Amino acid sequence: IRDHVGWAWYQRTFYAPDRWLQKEGNPVRVFIHFGGVHHLSIIYLNGVQVGEHEGGHLPFQLELPRTVLNTFNILTVVVNNTLTPHTIPQGYVTYPNNTKSYPGGYRLYQHQCDYYDYAGINRPVMLFTTPAIYITGVDVKTNISTDYQGIVKYSVSTSADAECNIKLYNKEGALVTFADGCGGTLLVENPHLWWPAFTCNKTAGYLYTLEIYLSGGSGSGPDVYRMPVGIRTVSWNNTSILINNRPIYLRGFGMHEDSDIRGRGFDFAVMTRDLNLISWIGANAIRTSHYPYAEETLNEADEKGIMVIVEAPACSLKDFGDQLYQYHKAYLLEMMNVHKNRPSVIMWSLANEPYTNTEKAGFYFGNLTKVAKSYDSSRPVTFVTSQNVANDTAVRHMDMVCVNRYRAWYTDSGLTDLIEQQVMEEMRAWHDKYNRPVIVTEYGAGAISGLHTLPETMWSEDYQVVTHLEHFKAFDTLRQEGTIAGELLWNFIDFNTPQEYIRPGRCVKGLFTRERQPKHAAHTVRQRYLALANCSAELCEPYLDIV
Repeated sequence: IRDHVGWAWYQRTFYAPDRWLQKEGNPVRVFIHFGGVHHLSIIYLNGVQVGEHEGGHLPFQLELPRTVLNTFNILTVVVNNTLTPHTIPQGYVTYPNNTKSYPGGYRLYQHQCDYYDYAGINRPVMLFTTPAIYITGVDVKTNISTDYQGIVKYSVSTSADAECNIKLYNKEGALVTFADGCGGTLLVENPHLWWPAFTCNKTAGYLYTLEIYLSGGSGSGPDVYRMPVGIRTVSWNNTSILINNRPIYLRGFGMHEDSDIRGRGFDFAVMTRDLNLISWIGANAIRTSHYPYAEETLNEADEKGIMVIVEAPACSLKDFGDQLYQYHKAYLLEMMNVHKNRPSVIMWSLANEPYTNTEKAGFYFGNLTKVAKSYDSSRPVTFVTSQNVANDTAVRHMDMVCVNRYRAWYTDSGLTDLIEQQVMEEMRAWHDKYNRPVIVTEYGAGAISGLHTLPETMWSEDYQVVTHLEHFKAFDTLRQEGTIAGELLWNFIDFNTPQEYIRPGRCVKGLFTRERQPKHAAHTVRQRYLALANCSAELCEPYLDIV
């Protein structure tokens, strides 16, 4: 099944309580929520198709019609993992015309991503009910007034006309303010702001609770929805990204949802271990490379003050046609709608390492950026490039310049003495050309756990440490002169990849093994990240903050 490409079937049974089948009084509506299914899914209830969804890594939900729902039910989910040139990620099916090397009709399949493309139902599935008239969506935007009041603008969508009562509670459960109406503004005196982890002496990840009470009238019971709200602002200038008007230097890594046994299947224990390691190492930011992560993970990021760059699963895009653009656009809007209310989400990434060395690619990403900015102008929009300063045609449309570069690994392999000069020269060139914040979103070296060499050689833990230390020299200079706004290592953990001769069964650039144990470099990076946190704390006094 590891190499299966095509359809797969999931099926299970469940019993519906009598309350779900009731038609008189205040009947309920029954929904099924999928945390994520990769890639195309068709859902059947008792043999009747009730919906479908295309695009992995995003949650979606469907109503189960009362006409189909029984006391005893059979739920069937049919999933196809085949990617095409018009999906994100892209995939290609070819049939070699060489019967001497391949049997007749032999099919080859490859996808445009350098990680193992786990498929199927890989996140939780839940059944839930609502009243007949229910809350269909909430939009929240926060700000801080000039007289230091917290501003919470809200808009509630409902399935039919209804009345809304809004209450905002603090972290201790005390009522802070309230209002009537399904749209409006709440003002919070002396607000506790949402701050990233390790920011001065601030409490990281402070969250209020917004309670929405919906009165649906006769024939429908009330609907109550509670959601966390972090009061904070995101802004940027030509050197920095700012949270609550304070420049914040990003330090962290790109990650993957990947572990032994479960692969990309969501696991609370693995998530908890990952978040504990993020705190242990002193990081304040992650990039959801190369797809949006589970809702549960981002819930924890909200609470722990971990800044998140949410990235669409558009990896190594090429062939920028209109069909791909329409798919990419629809996915992007769905992704932004899912995560728009999260205080932890500070940036949208449209893609990772697309082939943006043609004018067609520049036009493609220029239009896509307009779509993203029209939906959400409160956060910067970017994509991650691996092209060079001279030939990239799309970075000019972005708010941030995000660059992946592996000095002394893919270029000048083994020559760590060149890293400092090469990194400084290139990052200065990006900043000089576009006059925007530059973030190094990937750098590093592979290290096989337990392999040590002296002098250090490639694939050893020692070489990985030296590679990082040489980058740190460049980063310190660039940070002090205002050239870069962040440094994100590749990768947090070792992760599974397609079978390739250039990787020993997996990508081993992780600071931690796939089993979540530290390599030597993890301790080196921890020392740096905690020192950067202390350095940032020294800059606290010049800024006037709210508690």
